[in-house]
Amino acid sequence: MLRHEFEPTKKLVSLLPSDKRSCLWISDVIILQCILVFIGASTIAYCVWSPEHAKYDYDKLARVMYLYDPHACGYNLRTSKSILSFELSNDTHGLNIRPIKHIPAVVTVTSMVPAKTRRYVKMSVIIHSCWLIIAICLRVFRFATKVHILKIILSLSYFSCILIIFFDVSMAIVYIAHIQRSLTTGMILRYSGWSVEMKLDHYNRFGGWLPMAASVCWLRGVIIFALNIYICRKISLIKNSIKKREVNKKLMLEENMPIPEPVFEDSLDDNVLYYRNGEYTPVEKKNQWSFFF
Repeated sequence: MLRHEFEPTKKLVSLLPSDKRSCLWISDVIILQCILVFIGASTIAYCVWSPEHAKYDYDKLARVMYLYDPHACGYNLRTSKSILSFELSNDTHGLNIRPIKHIPAVVTVTSMVPAKTRRYVKMSVIIHSCWLIIAICLRVFRFATKVHILKIILSLSYFSCILIIFFDVSMAIVYIAHIQRSLTTGMILRYSGWSVEMKLDHYNRFGGWLPMAASVCWLRGVIIFALNIYICRKISLIKNSIKKREVNKKLMLEENMPIPEPVFEDSLDDNVLYYRNGEYTPVEKKNQWSFFF
């Protein structure tokens, strides 16, 4: 048996077949989520949700409250001048009285909530663009044999998923707080500034369903949100698997070292007899100090 056959084979640490399949479906789920977010954000950016084409109350209110920003879309809301205050006659009948000038009441038009939604959606697009690039890298480099590349890609995927989860939770908390200004559908219409442009069938119905639905949408329907949490857990297990196999490889090399090459060492006994290769006459090994003494 040859000497090199005793040496342990150096196996590269790479992903297991099951881990490669896991990385494949994880990247597919992330890419699909990013595509859906981009489609939804484009509809808001290009002002698709115009309230003029809505028929039902909740459809109208959802558009004016979150989906359609009239200032960004170039829609001029009319101010209300139909609210009449009491009028006093300007005829003073010769008395030294300054007449009161009547000015009709004006309703202030604001679109603060849809404008903020538009900014949050743009921020979400930026975050999801980075998440999409990392998912594509995970899909491509899952066959990589270099451990440091796998560690970098998996770490980026893990922390990007954590970032997406925290972003979704923070946005859900922000939008659930809008219930205080949407207790009735009439309040939503008044805060949005569309009270002149739009009429509702019912003004006293509970309107808190809209911020609740918006919060659930930011949580990706809760089911996809739970799936993202599971993805974080799965990536963490894959990273631990790579680390464990690295440790096992180091221990195996330390315990099963390759057989070293033979090295000649002088014997401690100066009177030993030895044979050189090709000689048949034993030679007595003498002390090197005997030449001087």
